[in-house]
Amino acid sequence: MCFSANASLATAIGTGAIGILALSRAQRIREFPLAAIPLIFAVQQTAEGLLWLDLAAHGPTPLVSPLANIFAAVALSLWPSYAPLSVALTEENRERRLAMWALFAIGALLSTYGLWGLAAHPYGVCIAGHSLLYSNGTSYPPIAMAAYIACTCLPFILSTHTALRWFGLIVVVGLIVSSVLYYSVFFSVWCFFAAGGSLVIYGHFSRLKSARPIKIARQLF
Repeated sequence: MCFSANASLATAIGTGAIGILALSRAQRIREFPLAAIPLIFAVQQTAEGLLWLDLAAHGPTPLVSPLANIFAAVALSLWPSYAPLSVALTEENRERRLAMWALFAIGALLSTYGLWGLAAHPYGVCIAGHSLLYSNGTSYPPIAMAAYIACTCLPFILSTHTALRWFGLIVVVGLIVSSVLYYSVFFSVWCFFAAGGSLVIYGHFSRLKSARPIKIARQLF
């Protein structure tokens, strides 16, 4: 599998369009964070596409560090808390929702830790084979990584919505493939896989919008 500027920018355009469509089908304010997930992936893939172009054409420039840290900020500081929050807001089952809020509390701590790490040790990036390697001279603690995986994967798997469980499965498969085949560039490849699964988010809202008039009609009769 080859990753490049074209792959990242094409994915950014695709996920951006999917995000706009998903938002257009969300009918409640509490659904907007979930519907916006593809747009966030689009931001990450845009940053990576621009990094590919910049590094391949010119080598390190003043744009490299900001772009690398935008990607890292979303990956390490946003996703751990945003993922459980976005799913919890749409979950109707009380027990599952409480579990998601517990994951959100853990994710908020990880997000704070990620922001501190970015401020203390900004990230750099270089091309490693067909992927981008991000590094800031420190390692992510194993216990924090386990909590990170739980916060970003479990909320979707716990959802009562079938489409969101499928998205969670895609994220887990991406995690496994990235860990086994692309360990040194793990975060970059995992985010690429997850972005590719964003179409499932659109499918979720498309089905919800189609089902709601039927549900309302049944309630009337």
